[in-house]
Amino acid sequence: MTATATLDPNLESELDIDCIDLEAGFIADTGEELCVGGRIMGAADTPVVVVLGGISADRHVADSACGAGWWRDFTGGNSPLDPNGCRILSIDFVADASAHFPSTRDQAAAILALADAAGVDRLSVIGSSYGGMVALALASIAPERIEKALVISAAHKPSAMARAWRSIQRETVELAIRHGDGKAGLDLARRLAMTTYRTPDEIEDRFFEPDPDSRDANGIEAYLQCRGADFTTRMSPERFLALSHSMDGHEVDLSAIECEVTYVAVREDRLVPIEQIRSAADQTPKSRFLELTSYYGHDAFLKEVDAISSILAGFTGAGR
Repeated sequence: MTATATLDPNLESELDIDCIDLEAGFIADTGEELCVGGRIMGAADTPVVVVLGGISADRHVADSACGAGWWRDFTGGNSPLDPNGCRILSIDFVADASAHFPSTRDQAAAILALADAAGVDRLSVIGSSYGGMVALALASIAPERIEKALVISAAHKPSAMARAWRSIQRETVELAIRHGDGKAGLDLARRLAMTTYRTPDEIEDRFFEPDPDSRDANGIEAYLQCRGADFTTRMSPERFLALSHSMDGHEVDLSAIECEVTYVAVREDRLVPIEQIRSAADQTPKSRFLELTSYYGHDAFLKEVDAISSILAGFTGAGR
C-alpha cells in the first residue's frame, strides 16, 4: 500500500515550522486494507509527539491557516507542546472506510503507518479520552517504537456505566436512521453525552438560575440543543456509531507495554472512574499515577488549562 506526505504552504502557520499532511495505507485487524489521513506539524529535527483526543478530534490539533486547533491552549507558542520545540503527529480517526467498526488497535496501526510516511521511527504519545485508549493500544502493539505515554481520562477497558450510556446513544441513532433521519438521532445522542462529560455541580451552577445577560440565559435545554446541532455538522451518524462501538470494544493487554505510562485521573470523571485508571496503572509494568480534581469532570483535559499544562510540561520537559 502507498504512503504520501505533502507539504502545503497554505497550511503553514506564522511559526517557522513545517505543516505536512499525510496519507497512508495499513491493514486492519480484520484484514481490510484501509487508508488514513493525518498531519505532522513542527520544527524539523525535534522530538515527535502523537497527540490524540476524543472521537470528534482530528488532525487539527494546533492552530494553522486551516483554522483553530482543538487543543490550541496547549499547542501555541511557548506552550508545553510548542511546535517550535517538537513535532506533533495527529490523525483523522479511521471510521468511515471500514466495513466493521475500527478497533483501537486499528487506530494504533494507522498511526504507525502515518509515522512511516513521515519517516519517523521513535514516538512519544499523549492521548485523552478515546485518544488515551488508542495511546495504550499503540504502546502495546509497538513497544519498540514508543518512548513514553501520557494517558488522560482513559484506561485499558471501558467502564460498565460508560458502555450503558453509549448503548442508549447508539440505539437512539440507529432508531433515527431506520426512520430516515439519522442526523436527528445523532443530535439527541450528543445531548445525552454532554450530560456525562461535565459534573452535576457545573451544570447546576450554570443553568439553575443563569444570569439573564449570560450566554447560558436560555437554560440547559437551549445549551444542549446548540451542542447537539453543532455536533451534526462535524460528525456523521455512521461515523459516530463506528467510533462508539470502538470505545466499547477496547481492551489492552497492559503487560505488553514496555515504556513508562503516566496516567492522569480526574476524581469527578463519571465516564472513566478514578478507580479504573488506578487499576490500569497498577497493572502497567512502568507507570505513574496522577490525580486531578476538576469542576469539569471528563472535560478536564480541555478545560483545566493550568493543571494540564503543568502535567504536559513535566511529560515533555518543556521549560527545563
